[in-house]
Amino acid sequence: QKSTWSFELSYYNEYKSYLSMAGKAKKLIKEKVKKEQKSTWSFDEEDINDLEFWMGFGSTFALSLILYSMTAYPGLPIGDSGEFMSTSIDFGVSHPPGYPLFTILSYFSINYLPFGTPAWRINILSVIFGTFFNTCIYYLVTVLGSKPAVGFLSAGWIGFSRLLWMWSIQGEIFTLNNLFCVLIMIQAYKYEGSHDKILEAKRSAFLCGLSLSNQHTSVLFIIPFAIRVAYIAIIRERGSFYDILKISLFGVLGMLWYIQLPISYYFFTPRVTWGEFNSVSNLVRHMLRLDYGSSFKLVAGESKSSFLANFIVFVRDSSLELSIIPWLLVIVLFAVLYKHLPGLTKNSLSMVTFMLLSYFIVFCSLANIDDLRGLNMGVLERFWMQPFVGLIVLSGVSLSLLLSYISRKGFPSVDNRYMWWLLAVALVSYQIRRNYDDNNESDNMYSYHYAMAVLPHLPANALMLTGGDLPTNVFRYHTICEGIRPDVKVLDMQFMAADWYHNVLAPTTFAGVEIPGVYRPFTDPSKLHKNQYNVEIFLNMNIDKYPIFICNGFSNKDESYKKNFVMIPFQTCFQFHRRSNVQDLIQMVSKTPNVTMFEWPMPNGFQYEDRSWEYTLLTTYIGSLVKKGIMIWEEATLLKSNSPAQRYLIENGLQYMKEATAQLEKAIEDMKVPEGIWSLTSESFAKNLGNYCMIYHSMVELSSDSDKEEVLPQLETCVRKYWRLHTRWVPDAKADPFIKEINRVLALETIRGLRYDI
Repeated sequence: QKSTWSFELSYYNEYKSYLSMAGKAKKLIKEKVKKEQKSTWSFDEEDINDLEFWMGFGSTFALSLILYSMTAYPGLPIGDSGEFMSTSIDFGVSHPPGYPLFTILSYFSINYLPFGTPAWRINILSVIFGTFFNTCIYYLVTVLGSKPAVGFLSAGWIGFSRLLWMWSIQGEIFTLNNLFCVLIMIQAYKYEGSHDKILEAKRSAFLCGLSLSNQHTSVLFIIPFAIRVAYIAIIRERGSFYDILKISLFGVLGMLWYIQLPISYYFFTPRVTWGEFNSVSNLVRHMLRLDYGSSFKLVAGESKSSFLANFIVFVRDSSLELSIIPWLLVIVLFAVLYKHLPGLTKNSLSMVTFMLLSYFIVFCSLANIDDLRGLNMGVLERFWMQPFVGLIVLSGVSLSLLLSYISRKGFPSVDNRYMWWLLAVALVSYQIRRNYDDNNESDNMYSYHYAMAVLPHLPANALMLTGGDLPTNVFRYHTICEGIRPDVKVLDMQFMAADWYHNVLAPTTFAGVEIPGVYRPFTDPSKLHKNQYNVEIFLNMNIDKYPIFICNGFSNKDESYKKNFVMIPFQTCFQFHRRSNVQDLIQMVSKTPNVTMFEWPMPNGFQYEDRSWEYTLLTTYIGSLVKKGIMIWEEATLLKSNSPAQRYLIENGLQYMKEATAQLEKAIEDMKVPEGIWSLTSESFAKNLGNYCMIYHSMVELSSDSDKEEVLPQLETCVRKYWRLHTRWVPDAKADPFIKEINRVLALETIRGLRYDI
């Protein structure tokens, strides 16, 4: 170059020629890559602006919003919804881990929406969350598979399945959790395709922290995503320590909603709340659900359940809810199509798969419900919705890619977009028709009817002890949120057994009620430590100031009251009275209506599955029929044999049992109660059912001859029908010590007038 100018010029021209060739080569490479991507069915980002995409997007959104709104509960759904509503109206704290994000949203919704019942104002939140969930499913399947029709089909198929639809129309945290899970998947897709990985990692961390402020099971989707982000940030992007720290701080920022727990404790006075947050250890204990053992244990205590058993239940339920086809499509995806995928699609689907596997391995190993029948199955199945999300995304993308694959193999008509839109609309319509009746709760007011059957009849300033979620949440919601009998105080016996109850709620919500410490269900007073009490101590301190009732009985077998108190039936509940003398007992029994049930609407036993709360409410209705007869019989056996008082109670009991038997017939025939209901009631009622006719028989044996002639036909009907139901449906009937005698009596041609001591 220094020797001659001409040589320098020729070198420069040659350099320009090579530069031009390099530009052409780069353009050719880009075109080849784009062509190669299309040949491997990768989604073209330009298609996202296509009219077809936005029509599918709008159709998914509108259809979901309309159908969910039409079928939403107008009032209180039975279950945990009553707790969330009763706590959020006063900015209180729900059961662990507290669900602060849902509580804050519910607080503003229930207090500032100007229309609808308080319950509906929170139910509509789930409608909105469910609508956005379906729309996000449509978006993700479409961007990964390039087929808007398949995206619409995937969103409609999962969104209008029985399980997802059911939780999208009631005020619960699960639909918001579903929305976060699909948003995490979308963020994983965005992260894989981003150029600034550190910036996208910060957004991802914030979203993950936000999801953990609602429900902890989303962490099983977050763990594999976090591992992927950490690997890329540290190894590939060579991020600094400060980059990793910033990403972590964005995750913490997303979880700042948990500040609602101490704010509620220090600055609000909620009528219902859970926990005492005067220390960091108490806050952490609540957040990590340590009262249950861990974040993924569904109930307190140990369990014999196994990973395999839970996984089998999931496969069975997913096949019933979504059909077996999604599983087959996932198999096709990894057996045939996966190797053809471009990097972005492959990495995104791999992340969804790892999220699914993470959930299976951890949750199925730790979920600790042994008896998967009835309501227990309903508790477990709500946690299947998260893996349903991963399953439907993988199967939807698999179907899209399979259509492109078959089309490339010489069958282009298979990938006709108009044909697939018609098929998608038809299949989604079928799914809607299949599940509409089961999920149409627009006239479901059973919790209101249950509350109105009891609350208006209570005396002023009554105390109501409750055992179990059903009566606690129903009565507490209607007294606090609806303002029905606000003078009635509902005392949850589970709360009363908590260490924080005496310090947090006793001085405010239950001011004036003597609560001497921590409740412990010990009949023997010697087992009680300092600042502990049982029911007898509580009654002695309060019964002269307040009328005291108990609904749904004692789940903890506390019988300390029996020596000095008696429970007299009152509607579906019992009222405590001092056991002063026989005449007072007779007077109380005589004033109690014989049959008080079936005067208000009940759930239909064929419409609601045994795993639903409505079915549980129905069993509570029916179980209340036998309570008074059993109580009268037990009290009669304590009196002097053949005394006037005993004869009176027996006659009263016989009359009640006769009417109660007729009402059971009415429940089975008129109210369409399935026979199988007997197998799914509580343990105490199953026992009552087995002994129901035995008590009836005992009353007959103690009664006069004239009374026997009148009630023996009724007794025979009772024995024939209800013992047969007992032997057929009650799971542990074979272990009944009377089962041989029961079967012997059932085998007789006639049993009338026959004495059988069992």
